[in-house]
Amino acid sequence: MTLDLNTLHFASAASRCAYVVVFLVVALSQRRQTYLWQWMGAMGTSMAGSLIMMSVPPDALPSIPVTMVTYWLYSASLVLSWTGLRTFFGRPVKVGLSACLIAFPGVLYPLLLGAGLTVRLSLAAIFACCLVMVLLATCETVRASAVVERLWSQYIVSVAFGSYALSFLLSIGMLVGTDLPIASAESARISMIIDQVLGVFVYFGYVAMTAERANQVLLRLAETDPLTGLSNRRGLQTMLGHSSPLSNGHSAGGVLILDIDHFKSINDRCGHACGDLVLSAFAARIKAALRPKDVVARWGGEEFIVVLPGADPQELREVAERLRATVADQPFSLPTEALMVTVSIGAALTGPTGASFEDATQHADAALYEAKAKGRNRVCLGPITASPSGAQVQAVDVPLGEFRLARLN
Repeated sequence: MTLDLNTLHFASAASRCAYVVVFLVVALSQRRQTYLWQWMGAMGTSMAGSLIMMSVPPDALPSIPVTMVTYWLYSASLVLSWTGLRTFFGRPVKVGLSACLIAFPGVLYPLLLGAGLTVRLSLAAIFACCLVMVLLATCETVRASAVVERLWSQYIVSVAFGSYALSFLLSIGMLVGTDLPIASAESARISMIIDQVLGVFVYFGYVAMTAERANQVLLRLAETDPLTGLSNRRGLQTMLGHSSPLSNGHSAGGVLILDIDHFKSINDRCGHACGDLVLSAFAARIKAALRPKDVVARWGGEEFIVVLPGADPQELREVAERLRATVADQPFSLPTEALMVTVSIGAALTGPTGASFEDATQHADAALYEAKAKGRNRVCLGPITASPSGAQVQAVDVPLGEFRLARLN
């Protein structure tokens, strides 16, 4: 069955109108997400351009004013798609450049005709301008972003814009290298079908990207402690599962469990608001004192856990003591006073010379209770299953501020 142009124009306008309505509902519920308004504007201007072209007979070229307005609308659609993608991925948008890109094709067309160029070459120049805009949008979807994790749905938009770029290249080649008629019912029908199919993929991709990003945000919120900004237990499990060799139980490393000393008395004496300030500042100090590859999370209450990939016993002790000193050496500034805070730390090894990650956390927890029992503000090391020579190792506590050393039995 052959689709006539009126049907194609109507289907194009109706589908864009439906997407505009959908995005309007989403944008009203997320008013601060400006990329939704930009994409909605892209759909609206494209729909307006399609409605204008419905009034133009397929075997005739539109007048110069109609052509200028139409290409302004189509350029606005492409540029708003591009700026919406930049905003979505956290990249800056230059309003002046965007306005120039929108205005240029419509102004260029009559200028080229006035300079004596043929209609074919003038249209080829306009299509080249549109091609640049499409390539800009395509580049935004394939570039890595520091703000948004890579989405599966963005590949839909990448393929759609890449196909748009190919269609513009073919059109330019036809205008420059052939004598095929510019205005015919068949060429208009083919153009409308391509535009309709690719437009559906682009706009569906926008909807899918919005939904996928929202799911990522919800997942991140579920895995993040809102007070300290650190990962919670669930977030730690996700990070270990995705990026840490410790999760397989065969790689060397260390686990530290930190507990703020006498935290209940801080809440009782200074109030829970001050206690929250201590927790937040404590988390910031610990994170700043760690290596880039180390992982810190809030374990629960006033307890925190630190995972040290690749740490040997000496490094484990050094990092633990550095964290203890980082907390104890400088007071925490509160609205009412400068408060001295200390921390007790239990440490354990994982991997070939230690326990599995789950067992190591239990050993570190037991070592933490030992540190509490021996006066707090100290580091205690849990059992190490074997030394390199095969001898058993037992941890022995030393005075405050020194490492808990080990001796071979």
